[in-house]
Amino acid sequence: MESSSLPFSNRPLRIRIIISYIFDYVILIALMVGFYILDRVEPFHQPFAINNISLFYPYAEHDRVSVPLALALSGGFPLLVIFIYTIVIDGLFSHNKPVTSSGKRKFTGPYSLKDRLWEFNCGFLGLFLAQASAFVITGALKNAVGKPRPDIIDRCRPKGVDSLGPHELVTFDMCDSKLSHDILKDGFRSFPSASFAGLFYLSLYLAGKFHLLDSRGEVWKTFLSLFPTLGAGLIAATRIMDARHHPFDVLFGSLLGILCGYVAYRQYFPPLSEPWRKGRAYPIRTWGTGPTAPSRSRFDMGGSNDSVAPLRRADDLEYQATSTGQDDEFTRKPPPVRRMSSDRISSADPYLRRRQELEREYSSSGDSAGVAFEMQPGSGSRSHRSESTTHLNTPYKPPQTSYQPYPGRTASPAAPSTPPLPTSSGHPGSHVEPPKI
Repeated sequence: MESSSLPFSNRPLRIRIIISYIFDYVILIALMVGFYILDRVEPFHQPFAINNISLFYPYAEHDRVSVPLALALSGGFPLLVIFIYTIVIDGLFSHNKPVTSSGKRKFTGPYSLKDRLWEFNCGFLGLFLAQASAFVITGALKNAVGKPRPDIIDRCRPKGVDSLGPHELVTFDMCDSKLSHDILKDGFRSFPSASFAGLFYLSLYLAGKFHLLDSRGEVWKTFLSLFPTLGAGLIAATRIMDARHHPFDVLFGSLLGILCGYVAYRQYFPPLSEPWRKGRAYPIRTWGTGPTAPSRSRFDMGGSNDSVAPLRRADDLEYQATSTGQDDEFTRKPPPVRRMSSDRISSADPYLRRRQELEREYSSSGDSAGVAFEMQPGSGSRSHRSESTTHLNTPYKPPQTSYQPYPGRTASPAAPSTPPLPTSSGHPGSHVEPPKI
């Protein structure tokens, strides 16, 4: 099949891989078109009680945060931040910046322009997916539920209320409002709200780029990562202040936005629990299966992949006790581990070497790379090792089944003679030492 290249690719790619990414953009554009269609559909008009005091809020002609401004803050601002970070400052927080010939670290990061373009492509796709999916889901739910907004009575101005019974509800046909039909139709779209997905996605994006969970505990990274989420919460709060949504609608919409933002982020970026990936986007997809991630040790005794300790060679891996003054049972060095012929650790994979260093004293087998170790006795007491060694090296002796006199006592004259018993040397007639008591 013909191959082509992308601006962010170092080698030619197959056409079907390029088409797969074009298909992503087509789907996202289709989602936005679907949201535009849903916004034009007449929603369900849920009847409401005229004596429901939660529906008597006045209609606010001007929002504190208008819909265009909310879209700019939840979509345009995250896109601008992603663009500035990937093109301008990507890699500034890396721990392995390139070093000049004079030994000084460069101010710029170690990533090329092609890598940054790929990061921006994945960041834009994730943001687009978070926003589009949240808008389509909320738009569909708003039309299906048709829940009245808190200011529906002021919008509707129902007529014939005096003729209603004690348990009768006001319907859409009873509305006699001088407002436009679009404003009245929008009054039945309270559940749920949609203003959380884009900014929460930006929080996840910044947390990954800042290596938030790298065990360094830097507070400024946490503050900057949570700042977009705080902004999303404030925008959602203005919807309650303007009587556009009930508190439950805002809470449900926020949870839905968090879910959409997380799913969209994980579509193109690794989880935050793996800070050693530095928040870098997944590589260009292929139609095959990629390498599987190394399984973490079941007994993680404080080690982690993001350790700043230098990686040691496989031939120098040896456990050394660092604590002093403890019992000899815990400070004794175990016997060296013998490696089989299949124990070949690739020098090109430092993460694999680090994981094997952490797991060596807990596991007797390697991973999918073909690393294997022989079972070795543990670092138990010397008496246990000496007893087991003596038991294994002692030749087998058949049990004594005939009568044996006690020491210092001769056998009775009337006792029948017994044939000589074989000994460990295998010669009959040899003297057998009676057991000592």
